[in-house]
Amino acid sequence: MKKIFRSLFRNDLYESIPYDDLMSRQRFTLFRIFTYTAFIASISTAIQILTAFEETNILSFVLMGLAFVILATFFAVKHHSKLPIAYIVSLITGFSVVHIQAYNAGGLMNTGTMYICAIIMTAFMLLGTKGGKWFTVLGIMSVIVLFYASEFTTWTTYDLFKNDIHLIHQDALTTFILALFLVAAQSNYLHSGKNVIIERITDQKDQLEISNQKLQEYTHHLEKKNQELDKFASIVSHDLKAPLRAIGNLTGWIEEDAGDTLIPEVRTNFDMIKQRVKRMEDLINAILDYSRADRRASDDVLVNSQELVQETFEFIGQPENVKLEIASNMPEMMTDKTRLSQIFSNLIGNAIKYNDKEQIRIVVSAENQTDGWVFSVKDNGPGIEPQYHEKIFVIFQTLNRRDDVESTGVGLAIVKKIIEDQGGKIWVDSEPGKGADFRFFWPLVKKQKDSVLIAATIMV
Repeated sequence: MKKIFRSLFRNDLYESIPYDDLMSRQRFTLFRIFTYTAFIASISTAIQILTAFEETNILSFVLMGLAFVILATFFAVKHHSKLPIAYIVSLITGFSVVHIQAYNAGGLMNTGTMYICAIIMTAFMLLGTKGGKWFTVLGIMSVIVLFYASEFTTWTTYDLFKNDIHLIHQDALTTFILALFLVAAQSNYLHSGKNVIIERITDQKDQLEISNQKLQEYTHHLEKKNQELDKFASIVSHDLKAPLRAIGNLTGWIEEDAGDTLIPEVRTNFDMIKQRVKRMEDLINAILDYSRADRRASDDVLVNSQELVQETFEFIGQPENVKLEIASNMPEMMTDKTRLSQIFSNLIGNAIKYNDKEQIRIVVSAENQTDGWVFSVKDNGPGIEPQYHEKIFVIFQTLNRRDDVESTGVGLAIVKKIIEDQGGKIWVDSEPGKGADFRFFWPLVKKQKDSVLIAATIMV
């Protein structure tokens, strides 16, 4: 018995509709109800016509044929992607039943024409706004045709009720109540909170799927471009470095050949050329480092940040006039050790390079936050005026003349890029003559770049 009911209600087709496609599932449920309701109503009307007329009336067979078309359409669908076609066929067939039976039941005065409203409502729910509008136009045209037939022709009669006024009134009352009930029920369904929510979820899901598709295409395109840019940057850097090395070598050879014959002014100029060549080579390397800063990620490992800072300081060289103080509360955490080391290396290196004191003092500390740590690298240097607090993080920007302090102006830009790629933030607290305190927030969990995809997953 269970199998019979599953077959009658086409549960196999219903279950083949994707579970997350709530609107399609709701529409199929309504289609199933409409099919059996329209089939029973059409068969009942056909039987009523057969019993009403002594002679065989072809109209009854037409209605029976239409009833079986509705039922056959329901069972003929093999895949849920074909359901919209089945909806259109069933609605047109049901509409034809209502229109045809009206000719022997009073034409426009037949209360059965109220069912046209129910069909229009069903069309809106099964086919959407566009389909609903088409059936609204069809309904208006049907009313006009029946009005013309009732008023100016003899096409319409009350033969279905044997011209018995009592039967006409009974049918009018029954039909009117049923039609009102159907329209009210469908209107309630159409505007119910549940249905509106389903429609909104479905629309948002569709939009997110489109966005995800575009995002995947963009990501693939971006990865391809990044690979091309890496190759291009490597080639360009090689081609740029080659003539620089040639200039440096030629300058050295000229100096060697000239020996002591070079006057001091010429030797100074040669030294300046070599200095400029070195600066240019450093700048090329810095640009390459900046372009790859957010793509050199490594696996997260357990990092003791106190040991990391000490190792970084030792790698720099531990100048004798520099005193480094590391706070005792430095954290241990799972993170990208290489990138964090690169940040401390740059900040400590800058604190030494740009310091104007004979005895340099650098203090590294950390402050625990809910979702990460705020690290601080504080020095006793000359400080930075407030108007330059943002400028120093812009690529190629430096506050000192490059002839005074060799700098590419890229280091802090790389640091900023690495930190923001992690999902953090860097800033500086400083006043002239009071040193600089570079602080950055380093989250425990790296930000997700595919937030749109995650939103889509949560939504569906």
